[in-house]
Amino acid sequence: MADNDLSRRIIGPQPRRTMIKLVIASIVVGAFLAFWGVSPREFWSGVFDFFRGLLGWLGDSVGEILTNLFTYFLFGAAIVIPFWIIVRVVNGPGARRGASTDVTRRD
Repeated sequence: MADNDLSRRIIGPQPRRTMIKLVIASIVVGAFLAFWGVSPREFWSGVFDFFRGLLGWLGDSVGEILTNLFTYFLFGAAIVIPFWIIVRVVNGPGARRGASTDVTRRD
């Protein structure tokens, strides 16, 4: 029973339809890769090289990475937070009234 639940969760309620979608997606992606002259090995190598380079760019040690991420957070917050406050002030308190799920009806 548990195996059936797991396969249903992964494949979905209609396995045949899921398989057809996967075949079509595989053909489209394969054609795209062939058009650009990229093999699957080159693709995955590029993905791993990208993340390796990203980690190298962030820093070599965990402490250096966390320090850099915190620095980026502060730089971003210096722009995002004032902008957010300005948008909230300009829109006013009633701007989000329609988006609330706790709307009371007035008869």
